[in-house]
Amino acid sequence: RWSSLVAASGSQLQEVSGSRPRKQLRCRSFLAAALERAALCCLVAGSLPRAAEAIITKIDKPPRDSLWTPLEYNIGLEPGSTIEIEMHNDKPANNTFIMVLTHDQWIDWRRVDPMALPGSAGDLNSGGWNSYLVSYWRTTLYRDVKARFKITAPTKDRYTVGILNSQQKVLKLHGTVIMVNPGGKHLSLQEQQVPGILLWTAGLFFVSCLVFGLHIATASSRRGRTTMHLVMAGTLLLKGCVLILWYFDLLQVERTGTNSTIGQKGWQLLDKVQTILELMMFLLIALGWKFLRATLNLTEVRFALGISVISFYLGVFEVACTTASTCSGYQLSRYILHSLCYLVVIVAMNFNLQWVYNLIVEDVVSLDTGKLYRKHQAYKVFRWIFLAFIIAPTMELFLKVTVMPWDAYWLYVLVQQLRTWAIYTSIIVSFSSLPHPTPLRVFELTRDTGGSEEEEEGD
Repeated sequence: RWSSLVAASGSQLQEVSGSRPRKQLRCRSFLAAALERAALCCLVAGSLPRAAEAIITKIDKPPRDSLWTPLEYNIGLEPGSTIEIEMHNDKPANNTFIMVLTHDQWIDWRRVDPMALPGSAGDLNSGGWNSYLVSYWRTTLYRDVKARFKITAPTKDRYTVGILNSQQKVLKLHGTVIMVNPGGKHLSLQEQQVPGILLWTAGLFFVSCLVFGLHIATASSRRGRTTMHLVMAGTLLLKGCVLILWYFDLLQVERTGTNSTIGQKGWQLLDKVQTILELMMFLLIALGWKFLRATLNLTEVRFALGISVISFYLGVFEVACTTASTCSGYQLSRYILHSLCYLVVIVAMNFNLQWVYNLIVEDVVSLDTGKLYRKHQAYKVFRWIFLAFIIAPTMELFLKVTVMPWDAYWLYVLVQQLRTWAIYTSIIVSFSSLPHPTPLRVFELTRDTGGSEEEEEGD
């Protein structure tokens, strides 16, 4: 939405570039830069792992002269909800306002031409930017503001809180913003159903891990049990732990309005570790470790360890970062690193598919050939599973933006977790019998054929 506002400001700037004074153009360029920074903050906030919303937010902003300073963004509230704001400005400035906007008002801002107001000396460009913008609630912030009010609206809506600094003076802000739904619920409307979804899906992962663990522990499957099967079980187990820790964090926020650093950062850091284990599972399967060959060469081991260490390093700093620009840098670096690993997975997977196919073509008809057919089928299924793993996030985001209601974030979380569970279970089903699978039944006929030929030679 900020991007649309930036685009609108840019197009208006081009239209008037030939007729307006150069000073006003410089002001507009500064406004566009401020809106671009705000757009980056909103974009990164939407792409990072979701922390709890509508909590008691502590505000402590460094000195800045931004036109718009966001405090809370797109918080879903029901009629009768309470908003409490306590804000202090250590550098008092005129024409500074705390504003609460509905979602429609926020969208309408992009249609407003933020023209500069005339100054006291008659200068057309020295009066600051127009602050007469439609808002649900506003109050002047000079030095201190303490306000508490209820939402009186016919329907539920999303609300954004921010500070408009129309003269772009340097402000030093600190205080608190509290947004609570009726009944003392501190979670936003988007997240109120999420804890139940997390608890249910965590149980699904734990039960699946237990069933798979019992399967590989039975006497009949001990011969085929490998380290890769333990990696698969560990991936399931860690995913369940991440979801249960996320559930407890949201539960604390819903009840108290605050979350502990350990509670919030803990599940986010464990999620980074689980993502690395998931990535290694895909990589090791693609390389054929334990399924097609017993060991990896030194280059492959170094590559896997290097990807894991660097990804963990970037993940730790992404969780610990405090500014949107810093977080986006670590996140982008981690995405690029994982994309490189995905490319290696694709190449190794197709190479092993072709290698197994060549073995089948060159081998004689035997039980070992039947086992190669099973491995070839498993890797063909794995190719489709990995394709689904790659394109699923894009499809989910498309559904979230175009189909799902704005207050149905729980549905988005449910789709994500069910997709992850389906991918994991599909891999387990495909590779649970490897590296010593049961050959195709048609190849069991080779035993009878071999016995008959020996009897004929004896006669």
